Amino acid sequence: MLVAIESEAVETGDPDRPGGVVDAVAGLQEGADAGVRGHGAGPVGRLLTAVAAPDDAAAQLDTELRAALVAELARRYLRAVRAHARGSGAPRVWQVLLTRWEGGTGDPARTALAGAHALVCFDLPPAVVSACTLLGLSPGPVEQAVVQAVTAQIARLANEAAATDSQSRDDASGLALLLSRSECWRQAEHLWTLRGRPSEAEKERAALDWRAALVARALLGSG
Repeated sequence: MLVAIESEAVETGDPDRPGGVVDAVAGLQEGADAGVRGHGAGPVGRLLTAVAAPDDAAAQLDTELRAALVAELARRYLRAVRAHARGSGAPRVWQVLLTRWEGGTGDPARTALAGAHALVCFDLPPAVVSACTLLGLSPGPVEQAVVQAVTAQIARLANEAAATDSQSRDDASGLALLLSRSECWRQAEHLWTLRGRPSEAEKERAALDWRAALVARALLGSG
């Protein structure tokens, strides 16, 4: 019964309003900080709510697309949290991260780094496809600029979260370099070409999940 109640909690908020799904993440923050099952990981929730806030560096970009991307990231995260609470269906990377956090052995700085990598390298490419489809767009230079701005903001927030620990700070610098290489955008473009070919798209998403899970284990297991 407890898991069922906690699972229902992640479905709060208005999913049709971009800010509503982010509000749902924020509503779980207290439980997430405490490691309560079904509420997510505190550092990841803080990343998502922070990236949803206005960003001066992205002021001249497509704000509608940016809001849609952030909402889709939050929506995918909440689905993973709900699936993990129910014990099935969560992506591997979120299983790794949430299990460690809820078990009380997740370091906040390293959880923020692993969460940032999962958001950008696992969730953001399919989020681009979903957001562009929703808004009737095709991935191009304007969309790429928005994706790069969101990626840079997540990397910056993760760096700030890791700033108090020297080893995590070194990993944060490496993560920022990794995320700056536009791999997320290339994956998004590739997934866009696989629309209408669900089996191939699923294999690509599974590969993204495996890679992100390996990185999460490395980040959470060191230090």
